[in-house]
Amino acid sequence: MDIMKINGWALERLHQTPVVGDRLVRALMRGAARAAFHLPALGGKRSTDIGQVKRQWMAFLGRAGLHPKVTAENKREFFWEVDACPYGFDCQGQVGVCDAAMDLDRTYTRLLGGELTILERIPAGSAHCRYVTRLARN
Repeated sequence: MDIMKINGWALERLHQTPVVGDRLVRALMRGAARAAFHLPALGGKRSTDIGQVKRQWMAFLGRAGLHPKVTAENKREFFWEVDACPYGFDCQGQVGVCDAAMDLDRTYTRLLGGELTILERIPAGSAHCRYVTRLARN
C-alpha cells in the first residue's frame, strides 16, 4: 500500500470522529498546505500569471508522485483531471472526507494565487476527478 492510500485511510478514520472530525481533517490539511508552501524544497511563490500557478502546482503534485492530465487552458484558467484518487477514496460514503482532504489542494492553490474548484469527483460516482484552477481575483 502506498503512502497516499495510508494517509487516506488515516484521514477517513479521523474524519469519522464525532462532532469534530471534519474540522480536524480540514485544519490538518490547511496546515500541511501552508507548511509545504513555505518549505524551500516544496514551496511555491505567489503569482499573478496562470501559467506560473500551473507550473508550480504541477511541480508540487509531481513531488507527491501525482501526474494529472491538463485537458484545457487559457489565460485565466486551466482544467485538469486524475483517473484515480491518490487517497483511495472511491465510494459515496467518502465524499465528506474527500472534500475535507481537498482543503490541502485549495489552500496551496490559493497561496500560489489561484482558486481551485472541484467539478467532478470519483467518490460521487464520476470516472475521474476533474478540476478547474482559475487565477484568483486580486
